[in-house]
Amino acid sequence: MLYRLIRIAPFLRCLRGAALLAGAAALLIAQTPDAALAQPAGRAPESLVKAAFLHKFASFVEWPQGAFERPDSPLKIGVLGSEPLWQELSELARDRDRDGRPVVVTRLKDGDALTGHHILYIKASTARMPELLQRVPDGVLTVADSDGAHPRGSVISFFLEEGRVGFGISLDAAARQHLRLSPRLLAVARSIQGLGLRPNRFAMRQGAASS
Repeated sequence: MLYRLIRIAPFLRCLRGAALLAGAAALLIAQTPDAALAQPAGRAPESLVKAAFLHKFASFVEWPQGAFERPDSPLKIGVLGSEPLWQELSELARDRDRDGRPVVVTRLKDGDALTGHHILYIKASTARMPELLQRVPDGVLTVADSDGAHPRGSVISFFLEEGRVGFGISLDAAARQHLRLSPRLLAVARSIQGLGLRPNRFAMRQGAASS
């Protein structure tokens, strides 16, 4: 399994996160739920796994025309509410581009404008999440990290399932943000909702996503 190759955080940091980014890539093209959630007891810290996903998500998203000025314009990721994740993602992005684009990671504080980003990670309480998501402009891949159900308005949401990091996707939120998501990303989401669908487990979506 993938995460048997990714044992401990010091080892990952020594490699500057290379193994974990390779793992995120494998997760996002995996075709079975077992492969997608293979995280045994020695798995990497939660914040590092989420940071690797955030770095990799861009490879599976098509932004609206004009979102990037040039082919080498930076991919801008904002992080609100989690200093550990901001630190991990900053380290991953330090010497790694994403599909030919440098990655710029910005730490946001309460009250900062939620503009100027291509990906926006928000960690907040269930009560605060709707207000924050309403402030996000169009064309942004929102990734929520909150207790409870998938926050309304967020394209992607992280959650823990038996101690393992998974994510769900809202097709309605993606459509409102004018984003196109790759079927390869949908194939490894642990739940998919929206566009007339009831929330579905990955196993129910596998055939359609791989067709």
